[in-house]
Amino acid sequence: MALLWPRMEMLNMSKSRYPGITTFSDGRKRIRLRVVDPRTGRMKEVDRVIEGTVEEAAALRTELRRKVRDDGGGAVQIPRLGDYATSWLKSRIVGLKASSSSRYAEVLDTYVLPYLGDFFLDRITESDVREWQARVARGRAGATVNGALVMLRMVLEDAVDQYDLPKNPARRVRRLPVRKATDEEPNLLTGPELGRVLRWLCTKEPGTHALGATLALTGLRYGEATALKWSDLDVDGGIIRVRRAQWHGVVSTTKTGTTRTVPLVGELADTLRKHRTRLLVRQVEGLGEGWVFPGPRGGLLPPNALRFPLKRALKGCGITKRVSVHGLRRTFNNLARQVAGDIVTRSITGHVTASMTEHYSHVGADEKLRAASNIVRLLMPHREVGDQVGDPSDGTVPSVDERTVSQRNS
Repeated sequence: MALLWPRMEMLNMSKSRYPGITTFSDGRKRIRLRVVDPRTGRMKEVDRVIEGTVEEAAALRTELRRKVRDDGGGAVQIPRLGDYATSWLKSRIVGLKASSSSRYAEVLDTYVLPYLGDFFLDRITESDVREWQARVARGRAGATVNGALVMLRMVLEDAVDQYDLPKNPARRVRRLPVRKATDEEPNLLTGPELGRVLRWLCTKEPGTHALGATLALTGLRYGEATALKWSDLDVDGGIIRVRRAQWHGVVSTTKTGTTRTVPLVGELADTLRKHRTRLLVRQVEGLGEGWVFPGPRGGLLPPNALRFPLKRALKGCGITKRVSVHGLRRTFNNLARQVAGDIVTRSITGHVTASMTEHYSHVGADEKLRAASNIVRLLMPHREVGDQVGDPSDGTVPSVDERTVSQRNS
């Protein structure tokens, strides 16, 4: 019924001698005007109903027109965000990986430009950015919104320098809270849990077992593992050479732009050998290109190829905590750190800094308890763990009698 109201009211309106002003039968005045919005360069329509005289309505209409026009001082010399973002992206592509440039374009086209693309750069306000953030956040994950915000900040920061703008309107807009790994949900598996998951995949979904085992036993990123070729495997030397990565079928360098080697343990080598035999028997597409994990129609695997099999495996193993495909890399990082230390772990996983290795690690309650127990052993090397620390009989704390004697002597 609300949609029909304007049409019904139109039947009871009369025009006044003032342009853009009409009067309802109940005396209210309708103000309408069309003017170019200086922030976007597009035609903007103002439609407002007020109570008052026709003279007051006409004065308000003039004020509204003046206000909209005055908001545009000098804006016509500055490009719109959409036009600037196009040229910005072209300049940024030089030196970027194909996957990164594709991601930049996707974020701008999907989340930024449909909302802010028509605004002139110097007319975008912090309120506009906050309103944009709220609209993009509807039905989307916080990490997705934050990624778009980072992209918008980058574009506007360069625009500030290029056009000497007063400030970046996105600089003070905070990121949304996102779900992070916690002690309760660390997004990784314990060693026994990982073994159960891999055995389940081997039995129930053998087509995905080799990929899951590769991710779990090498710590490779998904894009690196799915861009492996058989020529990258050196079974005799026990290594895998990681030379490239792929994103949505676009092959490029690894994330860090370097080549590294990761260990190829015998169990994984056997798994991959059986996987290759299965591919040859089925004569799957992509064999001629040498991909270890060819896609269902040749080429490379899509990003979600292991997502649902892993979910089914977790459910089948009775593991209720949330673990993503990326969690397999976190699992390897955490287990490797415990048995080999940070330096070896970083050389395998390709982490550039120790902080990133720490970010991927999860020190659980059992590991913390073992560390504390080892400290206790240092304090009481001749006693068993579990004895009370500071027991008077172990000499670390004076007994009551000793304290009494000491006080008398003083």
